[in-house]
Amino acid sequence: MSVSLAKQITQLSAANKPTVFVIALNSQRLLQRCQTEFEQAPYKALPKTPVIYVLPEATHNRSGATVCLPEGKKQLRIEPHLGVVFGQDTSRVSVENALYTVAGYVPVALYSLPNDSYYRPDIEGRCQDGFCVLGQTVMKSAVANPAEVMVNIALNGAIKKSYVHLDMKHSVAELISFLSQFIAFKAGDILLTGTEDMPLLASAGDEVSVDFVQIGSVSNTIAE
Repeated sequence: MSVSLAKQITQLSAANKPTVFVIALNSQRLLQRCQTEFEQAPYKALPKTPVIYVLPEATHNRSGATVCLPEGKKQLRIEPHLGVVFGQDTSRVSVENALYTVAGYVPVALYSLPNDSYYRPDIEGRCQDGFCVLGQTVMKSAVANPAEVMVNIALNGAIKKSYVHLDMKHSVAELISFLSQFIAFKAGDILLTGTEDMPLLASAGDEVSVDFVQIGSVSNTIAE
């Protein structure tokens, strides 16, 4: 039975609210396209390990709600993420055992301000209120292969992009294992596993729908 993560977030006590972790630069296409740039200053090299940041609680949002443009901003990037929901406290797990810690998957639409720099964490661009839209969880057994989930993105009722979720540099199991060596995940925590290259842009008034086939969808209106 599906359980609304948005409902969970509002009902859990403050001490037990899930933390949302986000993986950046996990797209093989993005890394290939930007390889020359990343080999120059200030980066000096492609990232050798997963790049992670944490979203503040205020960014959490739900399907059907409004996503607001910050004052003076005209567009938002639409960044679909396959979210991994931990079913148990997880620390120092091997790659072989990593998926045993997963309870399910959740469709996520993460919004951000357009910014092509990856050198410093883009706090202004990614940590605005309501930018992380969480859908409903599905049991892990409902997803045969998380690396082969089809994603359809629609703007104002018309599908603008369809693709297989992500050609990931690091698999879900690899991400969990690597990060669990220094992060103690709690049951209910969510790990966003990366988004695709060249995301679509949405403007004020746009109706955005992101559908993860076999998992579910999230829809939102962009407002000033």
